[in-house]
Amino acid sequence: MFKIAILGGGVVGSGVADILIDKSKALSERFHKDVSLAYILDIRDMTGTKYEPYYTNDKEVVFSDDDVKLIVVTIGGLDLAADFCRRALKSGRHVVTSNKEVVAAVGRELTLLADENNVRFLYEASSGGGIPIIRPLNLCLASNDIYEINGILNGTTNYILTCMYQDRLSFDVALKNAQAAGYAEANPSADVDGYDAARKIAILSSISYGKFVDYNDVKCTGIRDVIYDDHEFAASAGYAIKLIAGSRNTDKGVTCTVEPKLVPKSNMLASVNSVYNAVLVKGSYTGDTLMYGQGAGKLPTASAVVGDIIDILTDANKQALPGFVHNNAVVIEDTEACDKYYVRINVSYDNESDDIKDAVIKCFGDKALFLGASLSNHSIVAFITEKCTAADFTAKLDAFCDITGAKAEYKLKVID
Repeated sequence: MFKIAILGGGVVGSGVADILIDKSKALSERFHKDVSLAYILDIRDMTGTKYEPYYTNDKEVVFSDDDVKLIVVTIGGLDLAADFCRRALKSGRHVVTSNKEVVAAVGRELTLLADENNVRFLYEASSGGGIPIIRPLNLCLASNDIYEINGILNGTTNYILTCMYQDRLSFDVALKNAQAAGYAEANPSADVDGYDAARKIAILSSISYGKFVDYNDVKCTGIRDVIYDDHEFAASAGYAIKLIAGSRNTDKGVTCTVEPKLVPKSNMLASVNSVYNAVLVKGSYTGDTLMYGQGAGKLPTASAVVGDIIDILTDANKQALPGFVHNNAVVIEDTEACDKYYVRINVSYDNESDDIKDAVIKCFGDKALFLGASLSNHSIVAFITEKCTAADFTAKLDAFCDITGAKAEYKLKVID
C-alpha cells in the first residue's frame, strides 16, 4: 500500500489530485505498488465536490495513517508548510513540494532531514513550474560545470511585459489585466517586485554551483517603473524587455540578480512571451541549454509535482547529499563587469534633439546609440551606451545630466 496525501487543496494541490485520480491505476501497474490518493487536507470545505472522498480538515488523520508513504505539500507561505515538511520527514515519509518559499528558506535543512530518515525531499515544481529544470541539472547536466544561469522565471511579470508591448499599455493597466485573467494576485508584490524570481534563481544557483545561495542576498529590482515607451525604444533597437533572473559562478563568488534588462532579439529569451518561462543554462561541455515551457498554472505545475512522485516510486535517482547542504556561497556584486546601459531621460522643449545626441556622444562615446524621442511624448528621449563599468556609467550619466539639464528617469542593463 502506497498512499499519498496532499496538504493544500488549492490550485496546484487540486491539479495534483486530478492527475493522481486519473493515473493511480496506471502508476500502480507500472511500479507494482498499490498507489492511491488517500487524503486532501484543506481548511476549505470540499464536501459536495469531486474531492470529497479524499477531503479532511484534520491533519492528525493524515499523520496517524501508517500507510501514507508520501506527503505532497502545496500550501503557500513558509512556517506552516515548513512544519508539515519537517513532521512528514521525521516520521519517515517522503515529501514533495511546489513551495518555493520553503525550498529557498529551509531547503537544505529539509534535505538533511530527509537523508537522516532515509526518505526523499523533492521540489522540481518550486523553480520552473511545469519546466523540467532541477532534475536535468542533477542528472542530465551533471557532468558539466555550470557557470551561468539566466532565465525568465516569473510568468506573471512576463505576461505583464508582453501585454504592455503588444497592446501599448501602461504597467498599471497591464497589471489589472493580469489580475483579471488570474495571473496576478490581489497583492502582486512578490511577482512584480521580483521576490518570486529571486527565490527561484537562488534555488537553481544553489543546485548548479553546489553552494547555498541565500535568496535574501539576491539583488532584486522589479518592473513597476517600466513604461510603454521603454518597450517602444527597445524594439526600435532590436531588443525586448524581460525580467531576467541571472547568476554567475566566479572565482570571487556568485553574482545573483533579478532585474529588467534589454534582451537582443537574437537571444532565445527574447522570444519567450506571455506566461511562458525559460531557463538558459551555460555548461562547460554543453554550452547553452534552454528549458522552456509554462512556468505556472494548475496542471503544468502539478505535472512537475507528479514527476517527483514518480521519481520516488522508481527509487532510481537517489543521490548523495548536494554540495549546497554544507557549503555557503559568497554572493558578490561584480563591480568590474562592463555592460551596456539603456537610459530614458526627460528633457525640456528648449533642448534640440541634435544637442541631446551630441551630448550623448560626448559623454558616452561615439559607439553610444541615440534612440531619439518617443513618438507619443517628445520630451522622453532614450539612448544605449557603449560598455562600461557601473562606476563609469554613473559618472558619465552625471556629466551628461549636468551638460543638458536632463533628468535620468530610468536605466536598465543591456544583454549584449
